[in-house]
Amino acid sequence: MSDARVDDLLSLDRDVARASTGLARWRSKLARDPAEHADDDPLAPVRRVAGKSTWDALRELSPPAAEVPLRDALIPWVAALTLARLVHEDDVAWARAAAEARVPFQGEPPRLVSWRDAWRGVVTVRSAGEAGLWLAAAGDVGESLASIARTRAEKRGEIARRFGRDHAWELLDVGATATIRAAARRLLDATEDLARAVWKDARGGAAEVLHGAVGREASEGWPAHLARRWLEEIFGVALAGLKVELPPLPVALGAASFQRALYDLGFATRLAAAPTAMPFALAREPGARAAHRLGFVFGALGADVEWQIRTLGLGRRAALRQARVLARTALLDARLHAARLLLAPDAISPPRDLFDEVTQRLFGLPLDARLQGAWPAARDDEPARFVALVEALPFTEALRDRFDLDWFRNPRAWAHVRAISAVPAAEPHDAKVLDAGADRLARAFEGALG
Repeated sequence: MSDARVDDLLSLDRDVARASTGLARWRSKLARDPAEHADDDPLAPVRRVAGKSTWDALRELSPPAAEVPLRDALIPWVAALTLARLVHEDDVAWARAAAEARVPFQGEPPRLVSWRDAWRGVVTVRSAGEAGLWLAAAGDVGESLASIARTRAEKRGEIARRFGRDHAWELLDVGATATIRAAARRLLDATEDLARAVWKDARGGAAEVLHGAVGREASEGWPAHLARRWLEEIFGVALAGLKVELPPLPVALGAASFQRALYDLGFATRLAAAPTAMPFALAREPGARAAHRLGFVFGALGADVEWQIRTLGLGRRAALRQARVLARTALLDARLHAARLLLAPDAISPPRDLFDEVTQRLFGLPLDARLQGAWPAARDDEPARFVALVEALPFTEALRDRFDLDWFRNPRAWAHVRAISAVPAAEPHDAKVLDAGADRLARAFEGALG
């Protein structure tokens, strides 16, 4: 007997696309104004794509052979949207708690600030000492946010078990949680000595490291303001004919702001390059692994000496110096990705000694214990981000081998990237490849910073 919920897979796919787009927009609005958007329900108009009954019906469906790939692509999307629907209240609670100005800031002028204010302050102030005051303010909010995060993680874990998985992350189909966490620890271990060496002068712990990672000393060649027009001028060939939807660009605080914008552009480019005729669920997967991978490829250009010479117009000596600064930031970012995987709460919070160990390895000193469970926080697609991170280097090296060191100036290289982006997004995963990729990434950082 057929099931009306899944009889028309293309119709279901259109509803999945509508749900995914609406959910992303709602989350962005919620972060900016929780009071205004707390009662919005982006999934209500397409409720059928966010329930286990639809997931079950898809798994039981035996479509014609030509429709099997679309059915298989829709299954993880329905699971992801179901998870999102059932943690809606927790997302609202987090947004409200993060936006409320309720803790004292001890700097000048003294005032009440929010979680979001505090983290903005850590990176925007001009001295590491003041960054420490902002980090202390974040600690004052951390415990309440950690409680919300634990409740949300427990709920996601319970839902995942109803779907027959041990962990909600496994619904992303990028690998077993234990395998990805093992690779994350492998990357931390392999980069430990290097990280300690490059941050040896940052004796103030997290505040000094995070403040330094902004890259203010790598200021040559960048425009005064970070604007979409600058990105379009640089990547005109890559973007030609594409409808690239960028998030709001960061304020240009330092070179790392431009690195982040490059990442955002790469992510958006991969999404835009998918053929418009391809069904949504085939063009994108819930973890956005392929888009994150191209994001990391674009982001790494900031630390590429040849890119700085040819794009920013720097001499080789200045380019080498700035590339080293941004490689140091990229190393911290990679280790933060690993830490998020290791410290994310599951059914129970990770033990305090693990939090102290991992954060000391990141920053030289353990983080304020009040931040445990609240920061560094794992995103719902964190495993896909990590897999994409370790896959980005082989992707870039293949471009260099095929199109030379300045592949980013070669129209044929961009045609190749767009051709790759025209295939369905879901890809197989291999634990051995993941471990090898972590080791390869560690060696690349050693070559750039050692």
